[in-house]
Amino acid sequence: MDSKTLLLTLQEMALKAKVDPSLQALVFVELTGADPALWTGRVGGGQVQLGEGRPENPDLTVTAASETAVALFEKRLNPLMAFMTGKVKVKGDMAKVALLKSLLAGKKKA
Repeated sequence: MDSKTLLLTLQEMALKAKVDPSLQALVFVELTGADPALWTGRVGGGQVQLGEGRPENPDLTVTAASETAVALFEKRLNPLMAFMTGKVKVKGDMAKVALLKSLLAGKKKA
């Protein structure tokens, strides 16, 4: 799976996500490595929107190699282990990490 296919898959999941309308977040994901990509995730109004590009003033910035992102999505890599070993770097509002984790896990409510 390449980063474009991963983004399209996550966009489909985002359309179905049920999120508490009070939750707000602007997330920037920078994928590095063989298949780089820049993504923006907006959580607000009970919806999740994902697209390409770099937002201004994100609440949270997540950086990982594209290979790591695919492995996380395919559940071949544990998110906590990826963070602890430096494969995933997170900067910003750490309270938003739980929100991001629950959305990526496919939970119906964050």
